[in-house]
Formats: sequence, C-alpha cells, structure tokens
Amino acid sequence: MKVHKKSGKKIPKVPFYKTGKFLIAIIPLIVFIVIYFLYIKKSNDEPVWVKEGEVSFLNKDTKQQISRIDVEVALYPNERAQGLMYRTKMDEDKGMLFLFEKEEPQSFWMKNTIIPLDILFISSKGVINTIHRNTTPYSEKSLPSKEKSQFVVEVNAGYCQKHGIREGDLIEYRIDRQ
Repeated sequence: MKVHKKSGKKIPKVPFYKTGKFLIAIIPLIVFIVIYFLYIKKSNDEPVWVKEGEVSFLNKDTKQQISRIDVEVALYPNERAQGLMYRTKMDEDKGMLFLFEKEEPQSFWMKNTIIPLDILFISSKGVINTIHRNTTPYSEKSLPSKEKSQFVVEVNAGYCQKHGIREGDLIEYRIDRQ
C-alpha cells in the first residue's frame, strides 16, 4: 500500500480494471471485435445464389423435356474453380452450369463442397456422356468425364435418379447473364 505524503494515511491499491488505464487498453480490443464481426466475418458467409440461366434435360429418344432447373453460370476460370463450394443447401430446382472454351476431358472434385451432388458431363452437342451420382462432400477424389466435355452441370444428389436422367440424354441451356 501507498502512504499519502501529507496525511500519512494508507492508500489502498486500486485494481487495474478499475483504473482509466484499463479502459484505454480494452477499447481498441472492443473496436477490433466489432469490426471483425461486422465486416471481416461477412466475407466467410455462404455465397448468395443468383439465377443466371436455365438448363432443360431432354429424353434422348423422344427429345421431350424431362425437367428444368434454374442455374448459376460458371463461365470464367475463377467461377469454375469456386463452383458450389461452401454452399450449405441448394433448392431442388437449382444447379450450376459450367461452360468451357473447348471440348476436352474434364475432371471435378468435391473439395470444400458441403452438399452431395450429381455431376453431369456434357459434350459440345449437348449429350450427357458421364454422370457421377451422389458424390461425397469434401472428397478430393478426381471425378473425370468418360469422354470429352464442354459443359458440366451440378445438381443436388439424387436429382438424376428422381427425374430419370441418364447418360445419352440431352441438355439445352439459356444464359440470362449480363
């Protein structure tokens, strides 16, 4: 304990948290936490789904529409690399259409993809040549096309079985993106 110089009385020691120095030390920490949760944390939030087009699945024999989905479009390399990563859910009538510059062997994986998917590889003529059904979330296993492909469509796992979509069936697509 300190002693007062004039009166000689003992002055009790004040705990640090009751001093102004404590506030000076804690305010920057509080400001940092607020900024983190208001701004930085939002960058890790789930991507927002935006309709950019439609894909119709057609029966290979009758050419009749089997089903139709709204799609996000992955046209550029950075969009194709991101794909459906970090999504926690997707409505049944939604998916993603990947477009490549040329028809060539393609391969996908499920790294950082939370939801199981059916992945369809499609030729430049719109023919589905490979379907990987009910893929495993987070898997880094390569899922290649059996033949050269220019398009890939990702839908929720079980979509192809539910709608009877098979290899050899066709797709038609429309892009509404600006």
